[in-house]
Amino acid sequence: ISFEMKDEKLKMKGDRIEVSVTVKNTGKVAGKEVAQLYVTAPKGKLEKPAQELKGFAKTRELQPGESETLTMTLQKRDLASFDEAGSQWITEAGQYLFKVGNSSRDIKLTTSLKLTEYTEATHNAMAPKQPLNLLKQK
Repeated sequence: ISFEMKDEKLKMKGDRIEVSVTVKNTGKVAGKEVAQLYVTAPKGKLEKPAQELKGFAKTRELQPGESETLTMTLQKRDLASFDEAGSQWITEAGQYLFKVGNSSRDIKLTTSLKLTEYTEATHNAMAPKQPLNLLKQK
């Protein structure tokens, strides 16, 4: 069983981001494939992982040579991290990488999109009484 992923498309509609990819069964038997969407955020004031799984979609059973286009949708808010200092959710402005593959170690397609900042204020009703020991990248 083998599959090909191609024709990655990225569309921004308001605060909604749509990523689509065409999956083709290049093998000799029928099968299903999963496309996973990973996002890498730009370096900013908040610590972020190297990449985060933000969506996935599964094909129907594809016959040999058959293709299907999958679309994964997320909101700009889905890219946010919590900023303790500002008591807010924030998606920092910058160039984001959107990667599609069948696993985090097998990325087939990468595209990018420049995003403006998104914030969502919260109130600090449950502020910690002790300082937090936050994880940081090396």
